[in-house]
Amino acid sequence: MLVIRLARHGRNKYPVYRIVAADKRRAATSKYVAVLGNYNPHTKDIVLNKEKIEMYLSNGAQASDRVLRLLKAEGIKLPSWANIHDRNKAPKNQAEAEDEKAAEGAEGVETAEANADATEAKAEDKKTDVGTAKEADEAKGEAEAQEKAAEAAEEASKEEKQPE
Repeated sequence: MLVIRLARHGRNKYPVYRIVAADKRRAATSKYVAVLGNYNPHTKDIVLNKEKIEMYLSNGAQASDRVLRLLKAEGIKLPSWANIHDRNKAPKNQAEAEDEKAAEGAEGVETAEANADATEAKAEDKKTDVGTAKEADEAKGEAEAQEKAAEAAEEASKEEKQPE
């Protein structure tokens, strides 16, 4: 199978890339079928042979993600199957969690009682999720410490509310 990828050449510590069509099984800098263009990342110069690139893509050559980005920036029509992957995209579950945190922050600061309820819920979860007897004792100690902290926070909030 043919791939369209970058092949590094240029002097030491100053890479310049050729955009080449090569056999997928060969090394990135070894023999290639055709040179389709050049890319200098320092000056952002791109020289492409658009006709050859479109021909190889239409015949099933797979382009690397970086080459797809360069081709898209130059306005070359990409096939429908060519997807550019977003590396900075957070996983779906993590993105949903961040959205929930943002929604909570918009509602305002949570009260001490809400914090106490959250710590009690965490303590209950830890009580039920244990493996060995030693872990159970440690979890029980942590749960008791969290309960004491929650009670102290409740008392502190009650004292703040009462006028002197």
